[in-house]
Amino acid sequence: MSQYPEGLLIPTRRVETLTDGLFAIAMTILVVTIQIPVGPIHTADLFVQTTSEIIPKFAVYFLSFLLLAVFWVDHHMFYLVKKSNFTLIWLNIFWLMFIALLPLSTSIIAQFPEYQLAQLIFDFNLLFIGLFFYIIWSYSLDRGLISEKVKPYYPYIKRSLLFMPIVISVTILFTFINPKWSMVILFMIPVFSLVGRKLWSNNKT
Repeated sequence: MSQYPEGLLIPTRRVETLTDGLFAIAMTILVVTIQIPVGPIHTADLFVQTTSEIIPKFAVYFLSFLLLAVFWVDHHMFYLVKKSNFTLIWLNIFWLMFIALLPLSTSIIAQFPEYQLAQLIFDFNLLFIGLFFYIIWSYSLDRGLISEKVKPYYPYIKRSLLFMPIVISVTILFTFINPKWSMVILFMIPVFSLVGRKLWSNNKT
């Protein structure tokens, strides 16, 4: 139980520092998910076969790295938060907990791509990241912690933050139909993130 009053407003600097540090660690250890098969390789054909087994793991690595990049870029919106409080700090900590979990869920799906449960673990990890990020910003907006200069964009921000949980929910449904296509859908998130950011920039100008 915190000894500080709930209404106390505090700077966001340490939240941003913790976030940057954790993202740096998570994005670095993602490469560990690409495990090279153990065993001697004596022929070129065996090397090609071994390489073909690693390529799908590279795809999962690139996807997870791009998704972490999207989450990190989106968190730059935190500069719009004037002050924080302990509720917002804890919401951010729970969000970071699922960010830190992503390398593990990535490793699971990289090692067992043929199993639906592995896909679901990965998808639900992403879903909780998207939901907590939406909760963070909804709370900040509702408590007036966001800078007044972006108040006209509040509805757009809330709608845009719902995009990721919706896409991930569709992905979860696709795991019961065609698990392979569900991964393709997830690649839409980085693409549409770039498009949405471009539209955001155009709207502000």
